[in-house]
Amino acid sequence: MDPRELRKVFGLFTTGVTVVTAINPGPEPVGVTANSVTSVSLDPPLILWCLANKSSSLKAFELDSPFAIHILAAHQADIALHFARSGASKFEVDAWWRSHPTPPDIEGALARIECRVSHLYPGGDHTIIVGAIEKVSARNAQPLAFHASRFGRFSNDQSASEVSPWPDPRGTWL
Repeated sequence: MDPRELRKVFGLFTTGVTVVTAINPGPEPVGVTANSVTSVSLDPPLILWCLANKSSSLKAFELDSPFAIHILAAHQADIALHFARSGASKFEVDAWWRSHPTPPDIEGALARIECRVSHLYPGGDHTIIVGAIEKVSARNAQPLAFHASRFGRFSNDQSASEVSPWPDPRGTWL
């Protein structure tokens, strides 16, 4: 199968955009942009996301290590792009992150989900990282969306009650 075609098809699924941060055993914390994030369970509270096996950030996500998922707000496309790049430093190293036991915060994010790595699973060219959720915080703002390799905003133009209902299994409309 052509990976470019598959990537194009995957891109048709509109997602939110997150930045995942963690404390790294190396010289500075890590942060990566991810849209492969999904809830797993409410009881116990679990979330998962996927990271490329070739990512230099992967070593920061060992079992029981802390990380934070930040759901980005509509005005934060520049932050998503900043953390999507590979290689170069993404944080200015200073005493702040060294003196705090929690992963760096992305200011202005729609939500922050603090976790600990509970499971790591192989998933082809990615690692599936499952996090046990320890703390959440959120604010009221519009989310950043991602579709077909482009950032966008969610529209509140139509409520769920205005959408045509799904047909029931007998083929009639509910």
